[in-house]
Amino acid sequence: MSQGPPSTRQRALIERHLDELDRWTRRLNLTAVPRDRAWDRHVGETVALLDAADLAEGCRCADLGSGGGIPGVVVAVLRPDVSITLVESDRRKAGFLVHVCGLLDLANVSVAARRAEELGADPVHHEAYDVAVSRAAAPPPLLWRLSAPLLRPGGTLWALVSDADARSTVAALDRVTGVKAWSPAVGILAVRREAPG
Repeated sequence: MSQGPPSTRQRALIERHLDELDRWTRRLNLTAVPRDRAWDRHVGETVALLDAADLAEGCRCADLGSGGGIPGVVVAVLRPDVSITLVESDRRKAGFLVHVCGLLDLANVSVAARRAEELGADPVHHEAYDVAVSRAAAPPPLLWRLSAPLLRPGGTLWALVSDADARSTVAALDRVTGVKAWSPAVGILAVRREAPG
């Protein structure tokens, strides 16, 4: 199912997020993407990720290393039916995420100001997510190790990475039992935690 273009309201919310991201980046290192390229990079790439992932209605999603909220906040705006936890260990960046989610009145988002390793060991979050998303928050093999404890069996990591990283990670995970890795589109890596049996 294709994501389709954002509605007028969604576009306004995303533009407000990008404005705040640009404003706060002057104090925090949230993004290297200039404001005039932010829509194409942040939103365009997130829409491509959503098109590839085809998230089920009502699924639970974790955005690992959320930083400035890419892709998590954009996913939350475009898919209000999806419950999203923005995982960001840097307290100042987590503060930005709390601020922007309040500003946009996003009821489907929570912010976890914790490391992904801690979250995966927490019984409340362990195997609690259908999907994990990330924008190159760590090298892809490490990103998979961080997301695996959060994903229920059958859950999938969808990551925005370089094509070379996608190819090498697919090759590296090819013989790992219980894991299926593939690259469904340019710059996107998918790794599924296979259900037993």
